[in-house]
Amino acid sequence: MTRPRHRQRFGAALLAFLLGAAALAPAVPAVAAGAQIAASEERVQAAYLHKFLNYADWPPASFPQADTPYVIGVAGDDAVADELARIAAGRSVNNRGVIVKRLLPGDTVNDLHMLYVGRNERARLGQWLRQAKGRAILTVSAADGALEQGSIINFRTVDERVRFEVSVDMAEQSGLRLNSRLFSVATKVVKGNH
Repeated sequence: MTRPRHRQRFGAALLAFLLGAAALAPAVPAVAAGAQIAASEERVQAAYLHKFLNYADWPPASFPQADTPYVIGVAGDDAVADELARIAAGRSVNNRGVIVKRLLPGDTVNDLHMLYVGRNERARLGQWLRQAKGRAILTVSAADGALEQGSIINFRTVDERVRFEVSVDMAEQSGLRLNSRLFSVATKVVKGNH
């Protein structure tokens, strides 16, 4: 019995794909039996940063044109900056592109919509947050006590998982409105008196 020609071509293509995949298999590092494959902390943080854009509303003046892209500045964490740039490449959020800028000490935050201060900049967290104070910048950090210093969102590791806490007051002081859906997944939401 002969198969139709389109099925023969599909079968040949599938076989070629499987053989190609098998040839690449030795190049993939082996994972110890029983070990769980988990995303690194940096990858999870970068994914959260990209998602946070969907849960904050900036004042109209933050976007001079309808297609003005979001600009995210990353200070003190090259791994997060790299992963965030990979995630944002070719994607848009709310019909806007996303630009990722690496920040160095002394850089300004003037054109940012979001500022992420990583662990390597923990000593200068207060300086970064003072620069952003009073501006429509969603500040995100990864340091103990960061909400008390003025950060809007702070990453925490809880039971070996990346979580975050939110300060509604700091968001309001920055002229940002956060979507309540963000609060339902936060480990802590600060509003009013701490």
